[in-house]
Amino acid sequence: MLKNNLLVILILCFYSFSMAQTSGQNAFSTAQNAVDKQPENYLAPIKALRGMRVEKADSDFYYQAMMTYYSFLGDYQKLLYYNDSRFRDEIKKEKIDYDTAFVKSHTFVNAAQYIIAEAKKQQVVMINEAHHIPYHRAFVLLMLKDFYAAGYHYLALETLDDSLINQKKYPDYHTGYYTVEPLYGEMLREAMKLGFKLVPYEALEECDNKGSDPNYCNRFRDSLMAINLTRFLKKNTQGKLLVYAGYGHIHEGSDDGWKTMAQYFKEFTKIDPFTIDLTRQIEHYYPQLESKEFTAVNRLKKIKEPVIALQNNKPWHGNFVDATVIFPRYLTKGGGRPSFYSINGSRIFYSLNALHLKPGQFVQAFYSNESPGNRIPADQLVIGKQSNGLYLFNGNYNLEIKNDNGHLIRKTTIAVK
Repeated sequence: MLKNNLLVILILCFYSFSMAQTSGQNAFSTAQNAVDKQPENYLAPIKALRGMRVEKADSDFYYQAMMTYYSFLGDYQKLLYYNDSRFRDEIKKEKIDYDTAFVKSHTFVNAAQYIIAEAKKQQVVMINEAHHIPYHRAFVLLMLKDFYAAGYHYLALETLDDSLINQKKYPDYHTGYYTVEPLYGEMLREAMKLGFKLVPYEALEECDNKGSDPNYCNRFRDSLMAINLTRFLKKNTQGKLLVYAGYGHIHEGSDDGWKTMAQYFKEFTKIDPFTIDLTRQIEHYYPQLESKEFTAVNRLKKIKEPVIALQNNKPWHGNFVDATVIFPRYLTKGGGRPSFYSINGSRIFYSLNALHLKPGQFVQAFYSNESPGNRIPADQLVIGKQSNGLYLFNGNYNLEIKNDNGHLIRKTTIAVK
């Protein structure tokens, strides 16, 4: 099962892995066991993780799990907090820095518009995400219509694990690992609505561990992913390919001996993909961890939308990619929901105040045409003290109100127009 294999991959990507695992190293399996028993209860893995006793020495595993499952739940502040907690030692040493010269020497353009204009000249586009950042999916969702119009009819997805996804037309718990995050689910629904064929390319074979190099299994996985994409392209020539991956898989080079999926793909196909990084210029809970370019652009330009920096009409970018997107800040001072959940205003704010819910109660909106038991919510929210509401596309929904353990209290149907 791909989900179980991915739990191992998640750990191996960052750490060497011993046979005798500590409690921290068991964090992902502990959370996933809770999810397997109650797929629609997004509070269950958080509760299971909170019940763990974790030593400081192996807390990084725990923080990774917490940030992942808080991202699935939709608690943006907490996912940033647990992500940054992994770097607590660096936080003490760093100071907030920003590069005014960078802002003065570049112009800044709408990132989505620039990407689509460049994509029209390409055959293959590769975009990466940080797996704990939901707004990367919202950003890609906004571009899907224009990608499709530009001839991109195939959307290849890392960890896609559902052979029937293109027939049933909506994602569920069995679709993949990261696809249970609501904005990821919305991205897939929109893609299939537009006519995209979703393409799995994840390596199904487990690493043979024949190499002693610590990057051996990473290269093994990436080479197989590239082979899968290459085979697909050879069989499916009617349309361009949009590849959505995590982190360094789209890098066209490396400085640590990890030969990436994009490198193998370029070697196998002789196609030079247009590679776009979304992962480096993003906000943090602790601004000391933000790049000086990100801080400068947000402090001096006060951007409200993702941008690309241009100098002499060429995109500024990090190492091993063709373009880097700089995102705005989304954290709000009052603790309200970040604006990216509206997907640039395309989803309607549906107020929950009339339901007179109590703080701590949990609300989920499911599409009424999707079968219960393994559904991915369109949106969900733990009720707080501020004004509460969901962001929803036009449509019919089953609204479920649950207690702080995720157990159903009542449900109703709503129509959003």
